[in-house]
Amino acid sequence: MWRSRGVAHAAVGAACLLLAVLLCLNAWRAPSTTYIGQGPDPIQQMWGIAWVPYAISHALDPLYTHFLNQPTGTDILWSTPTAVVVTLLWPVTALFGVTVTYNLVMTLSLAVASFFAFLAIRRWVPGSIVAAAVGGLLYGFSPYMTGQLIGHYNLVLSGVTPPLALMLVDEILVRQRRRPRTLGLLAALLAFVQFFIAQEILLTEVIVALILAVVLAITHRDAVRAHLTFIARSFAWAVPPAAVLLVYPTWLQFFGPDHVVASGAIHGTDIYVTDPTNFVVPTVAQLIAPQAATSISSHFSGNASEWDAYLGIPLILLLVVATVRFWRVPPIRTAGILALVLAVLSLGPHINVQGHALLALPLPWWIPAHLPVLDDILPNRLMLYVDLAAAIIVAFTLRLLWLMRSSPLLNVAVAVAFLLPLVPTIPTPTTQITTPVAFASTVPSAIAPGATVLFEPFPSNEHPQPMAWQVSSHFAFRMVGGYIIGPYAPGALALQELAHSLSATTSEVTLSGGDRIALVGGLRSLGVQDVVVANGASPGVTSLFTQLFNAPPARDGGFLIWQVPVYHE
Repeated sequence: MWRSRGVAHAAVGAACLLLAVLLCLNAWRAPSTTYIGQGPDPIQQMWGIAWVPYAISHALDPLYTHFLNQPTGTDILWSTPTAVVVTLLWPVTALFGVTVTYNLVMTLSLAVASFFAFLAIRRWVPGSIVAAAVGGLLYGFSPYMTGQLIGHYNLVLSGVTPPLALMLVDEILVRQRRRPRTLGLLAALLAFVQFFIAQEILLTEVIVALILAVVLAITHRDAVRAHLTFIARSFAWAVPPAAVLLVYPTWLQFFGPDHVVASGAIHGTDIYVTDPTNFVVPTVAQLIAPQAATSISSHFSGNASEWDAYLGIPLILLLVVATVRFWRVPPIRTAGILALVLAVLSLGPHINVQGHALLALPLPWWIPAHLPVLDDILPNRLMLYVDLAAAIIVAFTLRLLWLMRSSPLLNVAVAVAFLLPLVPTIPTPTTQITTPVAFASTVPSAIAPGATVLFEPFPSNEHPQPMAWQVSSHFAFRMVGGYIIGPYAPGALALQELAHSLSATTSEVTLSGGDRIALVGGLRSLGVQDVVVANGASPGVTSLFTQLFNAPPARDGGFLIWQVPVYHE
């Protein structure tokens, strides 16, 4: 029996991995020069993958870096905390590079999330490996997971932990078959790991666990008192070790020297929310997405990677009918309630249609949207848990159809009816790396080792490429700015804005005495030793720095390089 179960589980795992590879196939044709996704976020995240091993091997703090945002530096916990966990793949990074590691994490996360969901679903649908596997695939390749493939490997990797968290919560709240000490320590370990993947998802896992506890307490009032002591003992074992392990990174993130100071939510509270029509209208992330549908979904607020709520009419009907029909089955009742509550919460603080809040009437998420820390949660990402609840209900329904001795063709037809609309765009979008060869070879030799470099265009979320160049040079230099979440070093933005204002509209710049003093003072305060101009800079930037330094630039691999005179240091 154990051998046959192991073979079956291995087959399911292999199928999940095969589908993940097929979805990401374009990247795996040239994994060292092509990465899964689009936009600036993958570059930022690949920088983190390279930084943490470099920091550890050079006895530097892996959670805080001075290689970005000179001279103050920045912590990585708001932007690339996943890099701490991905350090386990250090040998892959060392042998094949950060791009391969990034692609590997993306691909394996889909497969492992599907497999873990399969294992979780088996707890409530024990009689059918096929039905549980279908549920696992629904979760692991859901619109949330495939949407985040566009650029958030930390959120794709975060999809691995909710099934594990669900199994732990089930053991602590309901089954209570293990020792409280074991369950508490496992919960602390999972919290520690999830903190260094995405703290936001850790917060939402706690929120969902609390909602689940309330639902179970209401629907099983007679069993609450008997379970309270066990729950309290489990938490007593979980909280202290989690607090000890996370006290320093939490202090660093919220009270450290480069902590984010904001009067409200960093990303706003009514932007990354679920548009109600997104439940039934597909986006560009779905394979079956007629132009009439994408003309609607393209106007959702946020961006394509955050349009995560698509379920499709067939699946919604199945979820409603199954929940109502099998209301007396505790797992289905609980999953149905949880899916409905979280879907409503994902709408955000107000109903938002086509990027506009329609009504001033607040929704339930209005409360956490006005609380510190919780206001930085993006409500649309709660759909991750809706997809997991839906997967349980779907697997249960398929299992029941099989027990009714219905035709296998009927089971296949039902599965296809609700899965087909969710099939993602195949293959997933990829991006070709454009790091100039010169930066991996000759350009770093033209820069003083460990020098602070000012790039033009200024490194930011709009121009993250210098971070990739820094990685290709094996961190041979430091830089002003970078794609960070947090305050830039004092004077960095002022210097960039002054340089841009002088060079944006003309190719021949005339520097006044005041402009020269301001530029020299800005360079000195930031400790800049080299200036590097790349493609995409303002038309007059060459003239600007040539006049400022009274010298023409060195030219190497398409880059213009000036060494800042000693009197600017």
